Amino acid sequence: MASLRPGKIDRKVIGPSYTRKKYVRSVPMCKVVHFDMGLKSKEYPYAVHLIVDEDVQLRHNCLEAARITSNRHLEKKLGRNTFRLKLRTYPHQILRMNAMATGNKADRYGNGMRLSFGKTMGLAARCKRDQKVMTAYVNKNQVQRAKEGLIKAGYKLPAKIRIEIEQLA
Repeated sequence: MASLRPGKIDRKVIGPSYTRKKYVRSVPMCKVVHFDMGLKSKEYPYAVHLIVDEDVQLRHNCLEAARITSNRHLEKKLGRNTFRLKLRTYPHQILRMNAMATGNKADRYGNGMRLSFGKTMGLAARCKRDQKVMTAYVNKNQVQRAKEGLIKAGYKLPAKIRIEIEQLA
């Protein structure tokens, strides 16, 4: 099994989007398990947003890592059903990789850039500058803990982030 390529390779938004799954033979499954966590039925007075400061592609595995990190922090510090966490982006972009032959005598059997369309290797969400990636809905006394949780989630993303607090009611 090949190892995962570094995130810096796929984070730049280059070229048109490639999202038509109807034309692709094998599209990998999205690794994000839940997009909405916590107590969904309650209305909360504060929303804490994780916002990206640049145009970026976020791979589905980094979105899942950020979701797990923030959810675990919020569950430990706030309790199980005292918040709502929402992942606001969905990975539609199909990522491709042209595997190059490496090693001894690779030039003998490698194709180089001939037929270099590439095989699908993952999904990514294209985010624009100032787009909200995650939102935590909490009460007034929990805002600081929610901010800490989203900052920890921001460490998993390959982009500059900022946290904004919004009062809803």
